[in-house]
Amino acid sequence: MKRVFSMRTMAVATILLIAGLTTTASGQSTRWLSGAQFEAKLKAPITSTWKQPLRDVIHSLRNNFGICIFTDRRIDPEQSIELQVEALSLEQTLRRLALMANADLSFIRNVIYLGPQETTTLLATVAEIQAQNLQTARTTIEPALFRSTSISWNRPAKPGTILADDADRLKLTYSNPKEIPFDLWDSGELAALPYAYRTTILLAGFGKTFQFIDNSTLRVIDFPQEATFQTTIHRKVPPSTLARVRKQFPTLQININADKLTVQGRWEEVSQLKRLLNTGTITTTKPATPDSQVYTLTVENQPVQAIIQAIAQQEKLEVNATERAQQLWSKRISIEAKQLSLNELLSTVTGQAMLTFNVADNILTIDAADK
Repeated sequence: MKRVFSMRTMAVATILLIAGLTTTASGQSTRWLSGAQFEAKLKAPITSTWKQPLRDVIHSLRNNFGICIFTDRRIDPEQSIELQVEALSLEQTLRRLALMANADLSFIRNVIYLGPQETTTLLATVAEIQAQNLQTARTTIEPALFRSTSISWNRPAKPGTILADDADRLKLTYSNPKEIPFDLWDSGELAALPYAYRTTILLAGFGKTFQFIDNSTLRVIDFPQEATFQTTIHRKVPPSTLARVRKQFPTLQININADKLTVQGRWEEVSQLKRLLNTGTITTTKPATPDSQVYTLTVENQPVQAIIQAIAQQEKLEVNATERAQQLWSKRISIEAKQLSLNELLSTVTGQAMLTFNVADNILTIDAADK
């Protein structure tokens, strides 16, 4: 079977959106899927062809599949997308789309965020940390802060106004609202999320996030360059299982204490670890067969990380990159490869960034090459 990937370098400009009044609706909009329905839809195979601006492709996906996609203002919505998929899962299709748009994905509960990799890599982690902080920063707990609420706005809307109105509804104010740069947004909507999550999403496109400075005041701050989510999993894990877990999640810091684990790392990996421990299964899919297919890949000036993740998603591999590898895989490369096996393709991609790879037990491990 032949697999074809194609990507083009797109000019990323500040998005010119036209938007305006802010409206807030309480509760989950029936327009958007959530929970088990959302997860099932992501796994469902689709067959489709697009040859149109990114904005229209996203509009089509949202309307046809009932999934909420939020596009970062730094991703050009007018860039041309030529994408054809056949019996590919919706999640794989979205990742292919992100790759072509010189972007990446982050899943914030039932909202899919399309944005720059430097933001999407940490966005879900930052959102979860903000939700944790919200519970400890306030002396009184307001239930509405933790209630999932959908918000929408009409064109032309100022994001500063969207954020201020959402905060005001919860009797919160920003101490430095001018730190939110001026912009105009088209009509839009966020599926129902608690306050910390939706505020994290709305500020991320400006390279900003927030912190509580007292019980009713927020301050806009810079989006962090590093973030680590920490949680405790109350489960007794046998030594043999713990060894397998550490092998499968090498970038997580896992400490065991009696009948609980303290875990630190990116939210996505922590969440997946919880899911695997809850199901009692470490490996949930059959190992990949690297040499059974050939690939054609055309890449112009794309980050190695994005290429590796797209290939892994296509082959249902989990990517685990060491800290040394993560320092190298932001390098942008250009490749024109034809009729290569998976091992040959990965060797070509990783070799250009002085990386090595290994595929075992459905895990693609990336490390820095020894000098």
